[in-house]
Amino acid sequence: MSLQDDLYQLFLLDQQVRGLRRRLDSGLRRHGLLQGKAEQFESQHRELLTQLKQAQARAADLEHQSDDVEQKVELHREQMNTVTTNKEYSALLVEVNTLKLEKSKREDEALAQLDEVDEIKQRIEELSEKLADQTKLVQGAETEIDAARTEVGDRLNQAKNERNDAAAKLGPTVLNTFERISLHHDGEALALVEEQDRRRREYCCGGCYIQLPFEHINTIMVQPNEPVQCPSCHRFIHMADELKVAIGPK
Repeated sequence: MSLQDDLYQLFLLDQQVRGLRRRLDSGLRRHGLLQGKAEQFESQHRELLTQLKQAQARAADLEHQSDDVEQKVELHREQMNTVTTNKEYSALLVEVNTLKLEKSKREDEALAQLDEVDEIKQRIEELSEKLADQTKLVQGAETEIDAARTEVGDRLNQAKNERNDAAAKLGPTVLNTFERISLHHDGEALALVEEQDRRRREYCCGGCYIQLPFEHINTIMVQPNEPVQCPSCHRFIHMADELKVAIGPK
């Protein structure tokens, strides 16, 4: 085969390798995104459990405070039954009323805290459902990756070997240029010549669509071992055999 044909063969194999890799990479990216979402849910779940423990502890503490106040009230009531002066009785009565207000306040705070506990429990339940669903999605993505590796793995290794063999047919200068262009154009190191007007000898690069000088077309036709690049995007340009036959000498 000519150098131009070797370049085209390398391009086709390179596209095959990239396509197989993209299939695996796509599955890995999807798995990574799903796993990241699952980890976010897990973090939120742990945070809510911590908040729940704190809210439950606070509610229990308020209930204990309310019980302590109630005990003080009962103690003062017993004392009121034993006092001998109106002044002592009035003082104890004021203290009892003050403690009752404090007890009512603690009870209200405890009820509010219990409401918060119920709200956190509800959020935990909803988040647990989301986490369970997300875990199933992650597991499904892992299954898809395993299936893709099984299906694509052998084909990818074979395509890599064939690409390496094709690359070995090129000289280091041409190969380095191919790799550099491929990196710059995301794997599109070569473009086909597209015919615009045969009578006017107008042809363009299939990569950037700039019109090609006819001398480039002529070089492709008569010097198959000479690499030809687009003057604009610098991709190697290749002409399909059908077009060569159509515009070649009759």
